[in-house]
Amino acid sequence: MKTKLFFLISVFILSYTIGFSQTETNTKKKRLEFSIGANLGSLKNLELAPVARYDYNGMVYKLNYESRSKTQNIFEIGLDFLGKTELKTDRLSNFNTEILKAGLEFSYLKQLYNKSSLSIHVGVQSRSNFSFFYNYSDSFDLQQEFSIAGRFGYQLNEKQYLSSKITIPFVFGRITNVNGGLYSFNRYQSILWNLKYGYKLLDSFDIIAAYNFNYKRLQVPSAYRELQHQLNLGIIYKF
Repeated sequence: MKTKLFFLISVFILSYTIGFSQTETNTKKKRLEFSIGANLGSLKNLELAPVARYDYNGMVYKLNYESRSKTQNIFEIGLDFLGKTELKTDRLSNFNTEILKAGLEFSYLKQLYNKSSLSIHVGVQSRSNFSFFYNYSDSFDLQQEFSIAGRFGYQLNEKQYLSSKITIPFVFGRITNVNGGLYSFNRYQSILWNLKYGYKLLDSFDIIAAYNFNYKRLQVPSAYRELQHQLNLGIIYKF
């Protein structure tokens, strides 16, 4: 009798342990995302050249890491890279040059709302941008933004979801090879908006399609404006 009771208790404990372990394994709190896409941009930078606008396009590569706490707060690290591409202008073609761009961002978002299929997170973000200009005195442009960020998620069904993130800077620092400064919202206006569609392909993999919009306007004597549109396709690994 004792042997049977011990056996039953052992089976129960083993079943519970396996079930609990599977539950923990299936609750994936980390994500690694890689995407590639097309970038369409316009730039006005009178420090670089006295032209109204440059146009540029090229392939952009993105790598993002996301981790969620037990309370569903989000910590993110993002890296993007635009390979060497040509800046073109129709006004003065002899001022054409080439650009390379890279960006690194960190954000922490606290969950404010989660009910039914909708979730809302709000927090802060730090983003560093670096641009290098070839064939034109090898100029560089280093930028640092500190922003308020909001993220909205909506679950369409078991396999499909939408995610949108809006970022608005409140402090902006900039260093170039000829100038530098620290600016607040009255001198620098910018918005970064991301819209993402995701489809659950497997338990550990999603495929995504994303659109990114970024506008920057710095009110200084050597005017600076930049506008970017990006379309990306990628994959997410959940673990």
